[in-house]
Amino acid sequence: MDKFEIVSSNFLELASEQRLRILSALNSKPYRVSKLAKKLDVTSQEIHRNLERLSNAGFVIKKSDEHYHITTIGQLMLSQMPIMFFITKNQKYFSTHDIGILPTKFSRRLGVLENCEHIQGVTNVLDKWKKIYQNSTEFIHDIISESPGMDEILVKRINKGVKYRHIVTSDLDEPEDRTSKLKKLGYYDLIKSQKIERKEIMTTKTILILNEKEAGIIFPTFDGTPDLRHMFYGNSSMFLDWAVDYFEHYWKKAKKISRVSHNA
Repeated sequence: MDKFEIVSSNFLELASEQRLRILSALNSKPYRVSKLAKKLDVTSQEIHRNLERLSNAGFVIKKSDEHYHITTIGQLMLSQMPIMFFITKNQKYFSTHDIGILPTKFSRRLGVLENCEHIQGVTNVLDKWKKIYQNSTEFIHDIISESPGMDEILVKRINKGVKYRHIVTSDLDEPEDRTSKLKKLGYYDLIKSQKIERKEIMTTKTILILNEKEAGIIFPTFDGTPDLRHMFYGNSSMFLDWAVDYFEHYWKKAKKISRVSHNA
């Protein structure tokens, strides 16, 4: 059998709501057939039939104590479900948005977004963006292609000791009078004192905003424009790890902005 045949065979055994529920239950603890049937509110015959299929596939094993246990293979299969849950739950969204721009090492970990909140509407997205800035106590990292007009909030947080690392695109879209406003706020003085670190990349199609306890990501539509009508927001440790890794990936690639008068 080639790899596609093997994978399709495994998918066939997983193509059952009840079998997925059985694996999920066994991932918590071993069960006898009768107890598992009661937990899932189905007949013992149904459970036994599906356990036989899962056992033949190598996902579960019946031990001498008459309890069924999930195997390592079963655990690995179950660990891949979050990305399927996330994609399936947001199938309509991804029919108009592009994740092909993500480096493979990040797209393969998209399951960490499974429990993220899908914020919808420009006003709601910008409000959540603002709160991520406001809620920071240790650091703010962001990757942006346009100014959200929240410079005063940022400066206040930085003056409170929050460390700010900022990646912008070389074609950053911002208001004409932003430079004078930044000067009044003391933004460029904060750059000189190295309380703000900035870097520049040629282009980015995804917006990322995070602090030490929460993050939000905005994906682009197929024309490459970040869609401010939608944000995936979360505060789980796995999502935060993903967001920090994503930021650091681009921070290493970006070039330092040496000119203090740069409009960013």
